[in-house]
Amino acid sequence: MKDPWRDRFPSYIPWRWRLLLQLRKVCRQSLTRWQEQAAAARPPDPLLDDGEPAEPIGERAFAPNPREALTKCAQWHEEDLQRPDLKAVADQLNALRAELTAQRLRFTNTAGTFLAREYHPRFESGKLWEAAWTILHSRVAPAHEVLDIGGASSLFSFYLASLGCRVTVLDNDWANCGILLNARHVARRMGWRLSALDRDVSRPLPFADEAFDRVFSICVLEHLPPRVRQGLMREIGRVLKPGGIAAFTMDYDHSRPLLLTDKGLRFAYRHKLERDVIRPSGLRLHGPADWTDAYAADTFLGALFLEKPLGHAVRAIRS
Repeated sequence: MKDPWRDRFPSYIPWRWRLLLQLRKVCRQSLTRWQEQAAAARPPDPLLDDGEPAEPIGERAFAPNPREALTKCAQWHEEDLQRPDLKAVADQLNALRAELTAQRLRFTNTAGTFLAREYHPRFESGKLWEAAWTILHSRVAPAHEVLDIGGASSLFSFYLASLGCRVTVLDNDWANCGILLNARHVARRMGWRLSALDRDVSRPLPFADEAFDRVFSICVLEHLPPRVRQGLMREIGRVLKPGGIAAFTMDYDHSRPLLLTDKGLRFAYRHKLERDVIRPSGLRLHGPADWTDAYAADTFLGALFLEKPLGHAVRAIRS
């Protein structure tokens, strides 16, 4: 019998879990519709107002590539991927992709699903830049304790585990396609030290203070309401070790429904990045930064690096 869910779920996800995930999807969709209706009936949340951009978006589309910057937008990602240091990481990621495919082990596309119709080569190129860029410039090492927020079953989290890091992934499988179960299955098959936890990031992170050497979150922050985003950043500052680095990417696509969140994490809205991400974390900028928002008004992709100074007390972050 043909598997009607062959494209949505890896074949090794049990049928009982597929049924539970489908039920979860229906419940989540109903809750989301109720939240949207409730939000429409309330006065507008001032935190959702993006305000005016700090600079005209897209006017610097032909600006030169700020090659020394770590925090930067990805307008020049194709050029960056030809740099020898970044190309070496990208080649390793592609080699891991080929190895997993040969073993019939699944990893997610840019949309965070296994659906073939959501695989777009142009977006995958941007995703390759995100992964290689954050891996290279975070200086992640095999002995590190790593937290990845929102990357269950991603090639990115699998690569970190393949380096020898102890990786903890938090995700809530918003697409309901079994990415947490798949991550655990792949980790067992590959012998990696990777655990995947089902967790709503609006709740405090279930970890001790200063538990992780590195924290990563790839294209997650822009999907969160501002107050949730701020709370998560406070928690990231708490669980990061002194001397540790937190690396993030964020994107914006005008066609995505953003009824409960905003587009203010573009570099052109620097005030929102400061208010929602940098200041709540208690961390400081790591490495040179270039805040050019060279993309057109309907799209954006950028990377941000923060660090926790040595001797930085946890209580300072909580205050």
